[in-house]
Amino acid sequence: MKNHTLIPLMTIDIALPVQAFRFEYTLVGRSDLPFIREFILRLLKVGNMSATQLAKFLGLSEKEISIAVSQLVSLNEISVDNEGNIQLTAEAHKYFDGLSDNRPKITKLFEGTSTFKFDLLSFGLIRSDDKISPPLNAIRLSPETEKLSNSINYAKSAFLRNYIDIFEEESISFDGVNDIRKVELYKLSDVRKNKDYAARFALTFSLDTERNSIERHSDSRFFEADEIQKNLNEVLLSSFNSSNIQDIVSALDTLDETQLLDCFTPDGIDLTALAILAVKQSASSSVRSYFLGSPTNSANWNQLTTLIKKHLKGGKSTATCTWLAPSDRFWLMSNQSFIRTSELINATKGLEAQLYVPVAGSKDKHQELLWKKSLGSMKDKSIKVSEGFMGGSVEVILVPGIVSMLCFYLQKPGESVSIPFGFVTTDESDIDCIHQKFESYLRSYDSHMEKRDYGPLVRRFSQEDN
Repeated sequence: MKNHTLIPLMTIDIALPVQAFRFEYTLVGRSDLPFIREFILRLLKVGNMSATQLAKFLGLSEKEISIAVSQLVSLNEISVDNEGNIQLTAEAHKYFDGLSDNRPKITKLFEGTSTFKFDLLSFGLIRSDDKISPPLNAIRLSPETEKLSNSINYAKSAFLRNYIDIFEEESISFDGVNDIRKVELYKLSDVRKNKDYAARFALTFSLDTERNSIERHSDSRFFEADEIQKNLNEVLLSSFNSSNIQDIVSALDTLDETQLLDCFTPDGIDLTALAILAVKQSASSSVRSYFLGSPTNSANWNQLTTLIKKHLKGGKSTATCTWLAPSDRFWLMSNQSFIRTSELINATKGLEAQLYVPVAGSKDKHQELLWKKSLGSMKDKSIKVSEGFMGGSVEVILVPGIVSMLCFYLQKPGESVSIPFGFVTTDESDIDCIHQKFESYLRSYDSHMEKRDYGPLVRRFSQEDN
């Protein structure tokens, strides 16, 4: 993709299932010796000496060298003959085997207990600095049933293959061992499951204008693992079984949106033509400008919020905001989009906002529960609405008299993500027209002869309910 122009369309977060495992192990390593002990052995490696000679070399008193010699004799590292000559034992000579720096080291057993986290797809190590968070507002990956039920065996295999790298990654050290790569695993005593977690990484979809195609990329190392790539492909490509192109064309037609309609072809949509339209209009002084990408993408978001905050500047003005969420699986599926949406709805001074969330019907408890989980504090300002406004795949952000943003989420079979595009208008007649269409939709009836406005997502109880 060198030298190709990439226009970001949407960023979604991927939640990777993670499990912690507790390992009990024993290692064999060659450990450094205490200073005095090491230098006595190094001197005796050169040749036999008396206690007096050793004391002179090391600057020790007669009492100090006597204590040191006694300790080494008890450890079977030196022996003293009848004439007082001190020499290394055969055991101590082994301390020097294969050491180019001629420093003695002893073989030592290290027992340890550590908890490590692995993802449940590739069983790669989850580092201490990896982002661990609840899997809300993210596309969740799922491990195979066999891997899930046998996760201890997979984690054990991953540890046995990579324990040196794992110790290095997690900065685990052992007393006296300078080179962690010189330790060997002597025994793995026990492996136990611990808590479940989720690791999170961002995946960005962009339009390659030269190829007229959608590309995806991520800076996360998780994205490089074959097992994760495979699972991600399965999850994403299962999203769209049918196209909503005709619904979007019909919606654009009702809005007399000829410029966007011109970007459609008998085979679908010309994304490059759409990108050219967005660039041309952004450079003009038109009250209607076009964009590619979701509204919470940085450039689109800055355009929208600048217009709103300019009107509310100084806290002297107030405004109402109507926000309709689209019927799209990827909407609000990232920390970035959640934070920006929440800040505008909950924290913008002078702005009274209501978020309309689509459901299949007034008794759609499943979707209602999903909205409550994903919206956080925004659920208190949310209203259930029958899905299907302008075909359903449209997001509306409308502040009367100030701005209206319409974003369509195009779904094409074979694509792994929706293609968001739309326009922003500051024309009052435009804004009023869109507002009236939505209000008229809310007052109309669904197939069960109920008003499409189903009321608050979170019911507020009154004394009359008791």
